[in-house]
Amino acid sequence: MNTEGPFPRSTVMQKSPQLSSVALTRLLIGMCLLPVITIMTLWYIMPPVSEGQLNCQFTAKDLPDADFYEIEYWKRSEYELGELIVSNLEDQDWTHLNIQVNSNYQVYDREPIPAGTSKIYKLDRFVSRAGARFSLQYNPLKSVRIYARRPTHDRATYYCEFKDGKAVEVDR
Repeated sequence: MNTEGPFPRSTVMQKSPQLSSVALTRLLIGMCLLPVITIMTLWYIMPPVSEGQLNCQFTAKDLPDADFYEIEYWKRSEYELGELIVSNLEDQDWTHLNIQVNSNYQVYDREPIPAGTSKIYKLDRFVSRAGARFSLQYNPLKSVRIYARRPTHDRATYYCEFKDGKAVEVDR
């Protein structure tokens, strides 16, 4: 047993392999370079990812006027009207719909929207992740995004903003 110094070394520690400073440096360089090389290789090999663009139209119906939102929200009367009309302008059916309102409230719909038709959604049907329902009494309609799956199984999206109850197309 080694009794040199204040802490004697056990036989297990004496028999374990020692890493020199050169070997440690090489090991650390390898640990830093290997993830970078792996990621760069995957970027080179993998095909680019793209998300299709839906040919869609949103129409909002029965929205309150701008004067309604000038009143403090706790003084506003309940407003239960409000519908969103989603029109499929493509020649393909859409399935597995995820429609988001104001990016916080969403609804999932497994029923397809056939090509060239429209579907009406009541705005109080949209729910946040915390379980709160969308209410026009507290929130004006600002934006709508739809994700849908086409028959070719690719995903596509469409985004639209609303100003004064009218849809305004946004280039993204």
